[in-house]
Amino acid sequence: LSALGGSGRRWWFIDGAPLADTDTRQDFTPTLNKPGRYQLSVLDESGQTARVEFSVVE
Repeated sequence: LSALGGSGRRWWFIDGAPLADTDTRQDFTPTLNKPGRYQLSVLDESGQTARVEFSVVE
């Protein structure tokens, strides 16, 4: 995953639980072990947030 826009360090959350933190241009690949609906959120150093909901199927 990566984010467009925002500034500085980013903190990533799945369903409100901390998942990872990344630098401005760093991306990462999360591991989701079971199917279901998820909410992914990101917070950057300036306090901006973004959120997306998605489903994982088998």
